[in-house]
Amino acid sequence: MVQRHLLQKLLFLFLLIAVGLLGFFFWQKTQKTTEVEISSQQEKEEILSFDPASLDWKEVTFPQPWSPRDSHAVVVYQDKIWLMGGLNGNGFVEKPGVVRYGKAPHFSDVWVSEDGINWNLVTEKAPWGKRRSGQAVVFHDKIWLIPGWGPWIGLKSEVWYSEDGKNWTKATSNAGWPAREGHQLVVFQDKLWLIGGVNYDKRETKNDVWYSEDGLNWLEVASTTPWAPRWDHEVIAFKDKLWLIGGMDLKGNVYGDIWVSENGKDWELVTDNPPWQARQGHELVVFQNRIWIIGRFNEESQGKGINDVWFSEDGINWQKTKKDPAWRGREDHAAVVFQDKIWVLGGMTIDWEWKNDIWYSK
Repeated sequence: MVQRHLLQKLLFLFLLIAVGLLGFFFWQKTQKTTEVEISSQQEKEEILSFDPASLDWKEVTFPQPWSPRDSHAVVVYQDKIWLMGGLNGNGFVEKPGVVRYGKAPHFSDVWVSEDGINWNLVTEKAPWGKRRSGQAVVFHDKIWLIPGWGPWIGLKSEVWYSEDGKNWTKATSNAGWPAREGHQLVVFQDKLWLIGGVNYDKRETKNDVWYSEDGLNWLEVASTTPWAPRWDHEVIAFKDKLWLIGGMDLKGNVYGDIWVSENGKDWELVTDNPPWQARQGHELVVFQNRIWIIGRFNEESQGKGINDVWFSEDGINWQKTKKDPAWRGREDHAAVVFQDKIWVLGGMTIDWEWKNDIWYSK
């Protein structure tokens, strides 16, 4: 009898503990759901209250371990920023516009950061070699890179990819398109697109368009386009279209036109007279459902205007931010969207100085 009474007490105690644990579980779940709802609501409020014209910038004061450079490639991959290649012309400028590029250090390093501030070296010698003007994108869960020019390598029609930034595979050593640098590489309609570029040795600028579904086999969509052959232009995918903005040719012409295409083959001129000044070596990003034009090589001594930032919701109507960026006007910098901010990294400034500074939007 006593034993039976003891068993009943133990059973009651067990049920009491079980009910308590179950109640705690549902309470915790409710709390987490509430926190998510609050967080989601805060994000919505921040988006709704975002004023693009008031965009301002802050510099990362933590010194960067990677060398000053321009013409480097930067992507956001696996929730990290990856920076690779480029060149440092400091000490090799004979006069403005004349740089001994063949002597200047070119890089084959790869760096990674989880916060945009602290950086780790992934590899100092990637197998694609020391080059500048590489273009990188994320495609099919890999980093894809079309390197540019290197003083010991020259130009090649190569395509490389990596899953970790350290181990690289050459997808092809002959992609079919003529070797170039100053090109654009973009992901659009689940394909890789190569657009424009230059071959200095042959004194040729390009206005051709190529695409690939696998990075290995490439198809020429257009051998010529209605926009003038150019390099140091920018192309971005926005609202199911390709947008091409700016660039320059080998005759010293700098463009301020905007072109758009729904298929990469047929291009339509949006305007050749935008409210912003012509530019090359600038950057385009899509941020808060807008195209942003970041930076400009403004040669102040020649009266060529300011270093500015512009944005547009449709690629047609543009507005300038109220504050111009605090950094020195520059070209061939890199810009990416990371952790809901625009990040600007490195570049060559108007006083012909190569930088390793980092800025982000506040």
